[in-house]
Amino acid sequence: MTVVDTGDDLQLRLDNYYVLGGSAAATNERRQGLLPLLLHPAPQRVAFVGMATGITASAGPALGVERTTVVEIVPEVAVAAGAHFGAWNAALLRRPDVQLVVGDGRRWLASSTDRYDVVVSDLFIPWHAGAGSLYAREMFETVARRLSPGGVFCQWLPLYQLTHEEFDAIARTFLVVFPEVSLWRNDFYPDRPVVGLVGRLAPGELDLGRVGERLAALPEWSRDPLLATPQGLAMLYLGDLAAARELIASGPLNTDDRPLIEFLAPRLTRMSATGDKDWFAGEALAAFTDTLAERPGGLLPATDSVASARRAGAALYHYALAARRGDEGRAARYEAEVRQLVPEVVALGERASSVATLADARRTLGTLRTEQERVARELEAMERRLGELAGPRGDDP
Repeated sequence: MTVVDTGDDLQLRLDNYYVLGGSAAATNERRQGLLPLLLHPAPQRVAFVGMATGITASAGPALGVERTTVVEIVPEVAVAAGAHFGAWNAALLRRPDVQLVVGDGRRWLASSTDRYDVVVSDLFIPWHAGAGSLYAREMFETVARRLSPGGVFCQWLPLYQLTHEEFDAIARTFLVVFPEVSLWRNDFYPDRPVVGLVGRLAPGELDLGRVGERLAALPEWSRDPLLATPQGLAMLYLGDLAAARELIASGPLNTDDRPLIEFLAPRLTRMSATGDKDWFAGEALAAFTDTLAERPGGLLPATDSVASARRAGAALYHYALAARRGDEGRAARYEAEVRQLVPEVVALGERASSVATLADARRTLGTLRTEQERVARELEAMERRLGELAGPRGDDP
């Protein structure tokens, strides 16, 4: 584990390569904790599987949760989070209302007898050895047994590391365990989107009035320009996946004895000098979420305000796609639509940013291009080394 100061970002890196999180993304990382906790009316005991910088888990103290448990398998991650990211995670590991468990999250949940109002499962790299088991039916069943009545489970998914086929495999496995499943955005990145599968064992409708009260009570350090009002939360809602099961392709489940993701993810993680291929992002994700939004049912009340917010969320994502393509005319039209649909959200957000910053399309595009160029260089170098090692084939002239 290393902590790297890039000048405008303090990053936590695994093997000095893979970025587990950073200060520049603090708002988005904390939103991964705030959103699922806001979907429960009054969480008192919550668990986070995976710590990284600890910023996501800081949502527990921010919302006044009585007991927050954080499970991290890599001891050095917890040490680094405590030593270097206290300014962004509210000094999480020094708080008396926070418990750190160093160990395997799935095994800990299976052996624990405690119950939790909310369990949040972090982003896991699908092609890493063993990570597929965290998306398995047995993992989801273990979480379901640990939920209190009315409990909520959120599994975040890095769609920039999953194909549509892999997303479908995880989603249909999730739907087998949880009868109530909704899908949520965490951001509006066109090429690096993160979404959350939110599962419940019983139906219920979210009280947006209560959500507004809890958002208003957030301490200053945890404020989120997008989550300033209930309408902002509604912009992140994509729809009722349990009522739209036909949108998920049929196929096998991801289980311990048939570890589909364990073998599928490495096979589909294929790169070329031109960049990533077939990730469930961009236009493909927009087409799916637009179709999902047309389906009836859902966790949110059927009000005009919620309908406007949901349309604004879709428009903001299309704005990000248009900005990425350099289509200024279409981007301007989507921006105007967002401003018209949710003027309060935009006004509050622009105190700290702009519509463009909310979508973060330009920053995402720049980051993506830099990563693609780096990966292309590394692949070319690897191909040269492999060619040198292989030498001429026996049938070469």
